[in-house]
Amino acid sequence: MTKFSPKEYDAWYETPLGRLCDRLEKEAVFSLFQPKGLVLDIGCGTGNYTLELARHGRKVVGIDSSLKMIVFAKRKAEGENLPVNFVVGSGEAIPFKGNAFHGAIAVTALCFIANPETMIAETERILKTDGTILVGELNKFSYWAFLRRLKGWLKKSAYRKARLYSIKTLQGMLQNMGFKNLYWSSCLHFPPLNSSWFLKQWQFFEIIGKKLFPENGAFIVIAGRK
Repeated sequence: MTKFSPKEYDAWYETPLGRLCDRLEKEAVFSLFQPKGLVLDIGCGTGNYTLELARHGRKVVGIDSSLKMIVFAKRKAEGENLPVNFVVGSGEAIPFKGNAFHGAIAVTALCFIANPETMIAETERILKTDGTILVGELNKFSYWAFLRRLKGWLKKSAYRKARLYSIKTLQGMLQNMGFKNLYWSSCLHFPPLNSSWFLKQWQFFEIIGKKLFPENGAFIVIAGRK
């Protein structure tokens, strides 16, 4: 579902900024998303969240439209002996029967989907009654979003055509598809400077940002039930 190469995508997580973002984003995600039973990771990419779910004992299936991403993710799972299944497919036409999964997660998948409402409808279809959904996206109302847009216009980037969202927009989309009991969170209030020294100060920015601008973290997550 993305235009990144698998190696380039994973290389981000090896940088100081990437490691910190990954940790804080996962804390935000798993504070709201604790499904039981079978989970579908939509737009799984290189398997970052698929493998994390498996490490915590979850039964999980990863789906992505990119064969290269799926092959790369599968090799990573095999390297850790994690029992994960991967499928090539679109989030807009999920190749599974209805009421098959207890939970579904989609992190930075909607932003690269042509028809996001269709993907949410498909997610609702494959979830069991009272199943849980979590969507994680890049926040439209953050200065990170401005920088990503600027980068996309200055040079070739997958973010040039990416669709960014606000918490309010995501809430409306999920509610329109019948999801309820919605909870949200945001993180990454610090400037995106890839400096180990600067990033040691991240807690100061997060504390101030969460108090003064709780809806404006660069990464937003929203979870609910079918």
